[in-house]
Amino acid sequence: MRTLVAVVALAALASCDESLQLDNGLVRGTWGDPDMCAEGTHAFSFEIKYADLGHIDDTAVNGVRLYCETPAGALTGYVTSAEGKWGDWRGMRTCASGHHLVGVMGNVVDPQGNFGDDLGVDNLRMECDDGTILDGLYGVPNAQVRLRSPVVSREVRRIDGREVEAVHLKVNRGESRDHGDWGSWARCTPGNTLCGLQTRVEHDDILNDDAGLCDVIVFCCTA
Repeated sequence: MRTLVAVVALAALASCDESLQLDNGLVRGTWGDPDMCAEGTHAFSFEIKYADLGHIDDTAVNGVRLYCETPAGALTGYVTSAEGKWGDWRGMRTCASGHHLVGVMGNVVDPQGNFGDDLGVDNLRMECDDGTILDGLYGVPNAQVRLRSPVVSREVRRIDGREVEAVHLKVNRGESRDHGDWGSWARCTPGNTLCGLQTRVEHDDILNDDAGLCDVIVFCCTA
């Protein structure tokens, strides 16, 4: 059965028009098999599997799914590739009805050396063919730096015998916590949309500092 699935995936891969890869992906881990939407269907939504930080060995993003649909808008399922075992799926990030994914970019943490904790890919964004940007962690990019109500505190100090009131204003910036650097957009040529993917993952190894998802390739097919 596994051989049959691989043959079907390679046959679908042969029908794609181009492939796109993160320009800041890491050369580490193992590539999984490519997985393609059924012929004639295209990706309209994606989802990341993310492990919250705070562990002895953090890995951030551990997997990616693309959700595919027919031209009539019927969901046909999702495609995925190599997947780490940590984290939870964070919810579908979906283009508006009738629109599909056409681009990808990654937030990647560079290798941290012998005394740091490697994370690999810390977040992904994808673009819809209407220009909408979707964020794997936050849904939309501007949600990651949303300003909340400022916190005001006051204190009275005595300076040179005079009482002076000091006012401290602290702005809470919410979930501004991407740890790496964003690469450049990789976009399908006009007329093509995403139809498959392949991911590179450094899997769990108790003796080494793992990085989870390290690189992503997406495939584009004629819309």
